[in-house]
Amino acid sequence: MDGGNTMKISKKFLALIVFISGIIGFMVVLPVHYALDKTSGDKFCVVCHEMEPMVMSYQHDIHSGKGANGIKTKCVDCHIPHDNLAKYVLTKAKNGIVEGYIHFFGDPDSIDWHKNRKNKENYVFDNGCMSCHTDILTTTASSQQAKKMHAHYAKLLNTDKEIKCVSCHVTVGHGGELRNYLEYYKPTYKIYERKMMEKKIQSKQKFYDNYKLSDDEREFLQKNSKNLGH
Repeated sequence: MDGGNTMKISKKFLALIVFISGIIGFMVVLPVHYALDKTSGDKFCVVCHEMEPMVMSYQHDIHSGKGANGIKTKCVDCHIPHDNLAKYVLTKAKNGIVEGYIHFFGDPDSIDWHKNRKNKENYVFDNGCMSCHTDILTTTASSQQAKKMHAHYAKLLNTDKEIKCVSCHVTVGHGGELRNYLEYYKPTYKIYERKMMEKKIQSKQKFYDNYKLSDDEREFLQKNSKNLGH
């Protein structure tokens, strides 16, 4: 009898531990999931002003949900590796710390985004692309040229000549507009500064609801009101 009671108590105790562990796990996982979700999209990224060109140009791309065939993806769907959950979370945390430090304590306006675009293979991950385009290398629905290029991509995988999705799909995610928006914020040539500032203001007014001009933008418009026809 004593042995039977002990076994019953042990089972009840084990069930209690499992139940409590489940509650604790849920309470831990839920806020983490919520935090990951809320810090993964364009609405969060655009909080940092230096990301405005990227987010605004993203609105022109099919991956923002634009067009009849558009589908809404998040920034992390392309810019965080999807090898496994641990790597995903660690990379996101590391990026958040580094980018947060630069935003608050560094000089984000000095970042050379044009130069960074040349290293796009380091910022866009193939396994992110493949997590949605799961059959892209085997589908028969692609054009003959696409099949040829995807076969070439597969052939070079894990070699010193390996290429990435973005090596060919250079404008993916930003509708081919990213270079223009970067020019609005930091013109390559000084002669275009006035025109680019005008474009920048127009873009921000169109993007934001009830957008309020910054001091330098207001000063620019006051000085150039005649030339701009305002």
